[in-house]
Amino acid sequence: MISTPPLRTSTVKRDKIRVGVIGTGFGAAVHIPALLQVSDFDVVAVCSRRPEHAAYVSAQYGIDIAVSEYKELVRNPDIDAVVIATPPYLHHGMVIAALEEGKHVLCEKPMAKNLAESRDMVKIADRVGVTAMVNHEFRYAPARARAKELIDEGYIGEPQSASLTIYRSSLNDPNGIPFGWLMEAEKAGGMLGAAGSHHVDALRWWFGEVKSVAGAVGTMVRRRRLPESMHMAAVDADDNFGILLKFANGAIATVHYSATAVHDPADQILLSGSEGMLIVGSDGLLYGARRNEPMSEVPIPGRLIFDDGDFDHPLIQPTILMHRSWSRAIRTGERLSPTFDDGVKIQEILEGVQRSSQQGRWVDVNRSRWQV
Repeated sequence: MISTPPLRTSTVKRDKIRVGVIGTGFGAAVHIPALLQVSDFDVVAVCSRRPEHAAYVSAQYGIDIAVSEYKELVRNPDIDAVVIATPPYLHHGMVIAALEEGKHVLCEKPMAKNLAESRDMVKIADRVGVTAMVNHEFRYAPARARAKELIDEGYIGEPQSASLTIYRSSLNDPNGIPFGWLMEAEKAGGMLGAAGSHHVDALRWWFGEVKSVAGAVGTMVRRRRLPESMHMAAVDADDNFGILLKFANGAIATVHYSATAVHDPADQILLSGSEGMLIVGSDGLLYGARRNEPMSEVPIPGRLIFDDGDFDHPLIQPTILMHRSWSRAIRTGERLSPTFDDGVKIQEILEGVQRSSQQGRWVDVNRSRWQV
């Protein structure tokens, strides 16, 4: 499986880790409420390019500093760490600015606009010696976390096959979600990055390194209503994709994702091996069976569950656990996954899918063959 990198050098010694959050969409809906549940963090600043948004979130959560320029936030010497929760085409500049100021960073996925940017971010983070992680909070969903433990314990034996099938209706209606960066390929939009990054990360986490990839992307809803307008704009980012992965151990996995379905049926995640099978249910439950056993619900230990509040957003609870891991990494210098190195590998796989879709071939993503 994936090895754990060595310790980092830069840690925080003060009583509370002082955090600034850049981005008031997902940042305000998920990250700030999650950070407020982690006793080791003190959220002291928020940034939005729209000053009124920063001011509103600041007042909503009692945050002292509200700014509209991210460089002002990262240059603040009283801030130790930064959450970057902006669209992916903005990540590179913001991450580099934070790293150059010696800040610890938690960056939203996908890590960057492209592979070159993500490799640059790793290089700077390693040079500075701070904790730099990617927010793959789905790892902390209790059923997924327990599946990881069971796979590592040998419950399914040697991993052989996996399939993820996800249908969503969020982008079905061209007059529904208005046109924005998510619909623009130039701005790293598309569901391959927005959703595929999570699913590829999960499969790599469960089954190990990916050797090669094939896939296809498509745009089914080609025009979408502009914000506060009746006019339509052309969409060139994907809203459907399929991925086929080959792992280093020979296992094969598929991911089939659609954001343009007319209904939202239950997700299906099957993980199969030489000795057993696990099914991660969209209902938050985990099912499993070993050889010659009937399929049944698998209990999830309480230590994997954060159940101390009724939150407005379903991703707040796993993000709390992600933030706890980030806090531990900052305090100890331990390089806990998902690191920036993990983010680079995911980026490489996603770009491999894009090349495969364009060229109709398998793409090798085993970087050991071509050191850069």
